Amino acid sequence: MNKKEKKIANDLIPGDIFHPGEHLKDELEAREMNQQDLANKLHLSKSEISLIINGHRNITPTIAVKLEEALGINAEFWMNIQIKYDIDLVKKKFQQNLQKSKISAVKKEKLKKVISVA
Repeated sequence: MNKKEKKIANDLIPGDIFHPGEHLKDELEAREMNQQDLANKLHLSKSEISLIINGHRNITPTIAVKLEEALGINAEFWMNIQIKYDIDLVKKKFQQNLQKSKISAVKKEKLKKVISVA
């Protein structure tokens, strides 16, 4: 990277990627709610909530709308963090595959730039 090039924070691939379930878990703790309380409000099973909180199930648009109704947090927020998570996973996988590849360092640098702005 030359002196004129600047990295923009949004273009960086995060080292740690957080599933939206972690945000949901934090929200429940802040409200002193348990998974069963939320499951009852959303008309879902406790196991479904557990799968989301533990990162084994994604937040769908339907669940996002239900979370908005139950917690007062916009459905768009939940979908945005889900999409950000999905994109970050893809970028990280591309980056890992690039590091493992046997192509030249020059080509790797060019591809890194493409991946970071994808």
